[in-house]
Amino acid sequence: MAPAAGMAALFSADVANADIEGVGNHFILGTWHVDILFPGPNPPEKGLFLFTNTGLVICTNTRVRDLGLGKWKPLSSTRFDYSFRHHMFMPDGSWVGTLDVAHSGTAAQNSFTSSGTGTVYDTSGNQTETVTSQTSGVRY
Repeated sequence: MAPAAGMAALFSADVANADIEGVGNHFILGTWHVDILFPGPNPPEKGLFLFTNTGLVICTNTRVRDLGLGKWKPLSSTRFDYSFRHHMFMPDGSWVGTLDVAHSGTAAQNSFTSSGTGTVYDTSGNQTETVTSQTSGVRY
């Protein structure tokens, strides 16, 4: 299946499904331009995130440049948790492992903030590092 057709099928299926319980009109639903900050010497990143009415998270960022897929769940009308995984590659294209991100956040009508961890695994599934991060998003 071509990538565009695959994404169209994914979004079509998502729209056709009923809302998950507690999602309703949660502020986090929709598309976001995000800034990702890390402690220490790690440079900040930019990203694009999508939160769907069926609990799906799709995201990408300037460092990894790979699609992250995951889920989110509401904790209240403004609070939420989300997690996603994406692959990591070297500049030459070789796969070096995965990154699992888990964050808790608060959303308003046109912005959100979240914080949590990213856990790095090598290609054998061994944990190699955990990094904290903070994310702020603006709706677009």
